[in-house]
Amino acid sequence: MLRQFLALHTRALFAPTQHRGSAVRLLHASRPVAADLNKEIEAITDLATTAKDEMDFAEESRNSVYYNDDKMAAHDAVEEMTAAYNSLLARLSAADKSAIESRIGMRIKEIQSAYEIMTLNDLED
Repeated sequence: MLRQFLALHTRALFAPTQHRGSAVRLLHASRPVAADLNKEIEAITDLATTAKDEMDFAEESRNSVYYNDDKMAAHDAVEEMTAAYNSLLARLSAADKSAIESRIGMRIKEIQSAYEIMTLNDLED
């Protein structure tokens, strides 16, 4: 499962404007056990890194012809990260959910907030 995810995730990194929903579907496969849970957390962390990178690319291309495509790629990456994170939380017990939220929740919220700020900056321009 991880090998499949990495293959899809790698392709997604080299095609930033392509929708990455297939990687999220792999995360929804089944109720996680400890090893699978760590793999899912790692996958979500990778999605968060990708989302942050896509937002950085978009910010760097602001006021250029590439900005809209880069911003769409950032949007897709943030949505994919959020969907994977929410899917994982929905399948966990309250204790596990609390542990996951303390482990990666802050980073997820920071990326979501940064994307919202980027969007608000567009409205001001």
